[in-house]
Amino acid sequence: MPVPRAAARKLRCSATAQKDCRHAGITATGAQAPLFEAAWVQPGTHISAMGADAPGKQELPAALLAHARLFCDLPAQSRLIGEFQHAPTAAVPVALGDVLAGRLPGPAHADDITVFDSSGTALQDLVLAEALLAAHAAALAAD
Repeated sequence: MPVPRAAARKLRCSATAQKDCRHAGITATGAQAPLFEAAWVQPGTHISAMGADAPGKQELPAALLAHARLFCDLPAQSRLIGEFQHAPTAAVPVALGDVLAGRLPGPAHADDITVFDSSGTALQDLVLAEALLAAHAAALAAD
């Protein structure tokens, strides 16, 4: 899919991955090894990781997962095929649904490093499909 012109004008590459890491908050690759060093991540950073969806895939360093607050769509699935398959056993991923429902706390401090791993669920696919159909119907009605 081509990048829209307005967005393309805003894209920048730094001389090093470490400089790029300062401004990135989303990883969505098919990587099988960490994309950056844990030490490059500043306090208060949130990372949304979406690339790990099979055993062996990995975007984030295990050292980062050891001290970050971990959130995901489905903890068991994230441990099996998502980014958190590389997290230490002591790290406990929290389901985002539990945070949204008030059953478990979300980030506690402004300097918490948080990671959300989305390995994907069928429900997410259905909600997206419904939103796309509604947008399409609205566009047809406007014509």
